[in-house]
Amino acid sequence: MISMNDFMSRIVQTGALTDPSQQAKLCRFVQEHADLEQVLNWLDQIVTSSDEEQLQKLSTLMEVHPLGFEKYVIWNEQLDGPRMRLHYWPQNKWPFESIHDHRFHFCSTILCGSYTHETYEVKQTDGEQVELELTSSTIMCSGDVYYFPAGHFHRVLPSEELTLSLIIRSEAVLPYSRVIDPKTRILRNALGAKTKFCNKLRNLSVELQVKEQI
Repeated sequence: MISMNDFMSRIVQTGALTDPSQQAKLCRFVQEHADLEQVLNWLDQIVTSSDEEQLQKLSTLMEVHPLGFEKYVIWNEQLDGPRMRLHYWPQNKWPFESIHDHRFHFCSTILCGSYTHETYEVKQTDGEQVELELTSSTIMCSGDVYYFPAGHFHRVLPSEELTLSLIIRSEAVLPYSRVIDPKTRILRNALGAKTKFCNKLRNLSVELQVKEQI
């Protein structure tokens, strides 16, 4: 067994979180060291931890993700730095994802279950709709590992079985992600939590200043 801190330290040492050309090193390391037994060991360490501050920090990052799965961050040192998290689909309870990209590079391994991973080529048009071309569709099963760079489009189609994946993501390398509704083919920008928070506070400040002047 390897500790989460040692695991993430060696992940960073591969260089793949900042340089996608090193992705083979990262995928090989993850395949050799991250399986369901190892992750269950990490989860046991988390729930029995006496570090209340860290537990509180991780608990605030738990959510049902807008793309349709349960997200649990299990390792996080800084607000927008590298993270390790679990994505959980309980027996195809969720609708299909929108097509989207990410602000960060990430590596994913399937711990149990399966899903279909689709990648897309996206082209802007003169109107508000985009052109979509499906470039690959791969069934990912337990033990499979892949790397996906920031700014590329994909989506996950859940299977009929309970599925759990481990995601190791880099710090943000783009200012926002982009989401496409596959029915309308309309693209919108999706800001990160920190940016959304700051923008909301700026807007609130402006509104309060205007109110004061009335």
